[in-house]
Amino acid sequence: MMNKSNAENSPKRLNGGLPPADVVQDGIALRLRELYSTIENEGIPDNLLHLLEKLDEAERAQTGTQKPEV
Repeated sequence: MMNKSNAENSPKRLNGGLPPADVVQDGIALRLRELYSTIENEGIPDNLLHLLEKLDEAERAQTGTQKPEV
């Protein structure tokens, strides 16, 4: 059985026990931030970097520009 302090701390529920939209949206936003954070901290795979370099080379060949010095 839920005591009064637990009932006061839980989000209010509407429509047969569903939480309000703002509570759901906050939960979704939190999960998306967590997911983005883990992806953001991952490195870029070597094969993707190689593929991007080949694309850059193909674009330079089409436009006749030189590779920029780094």
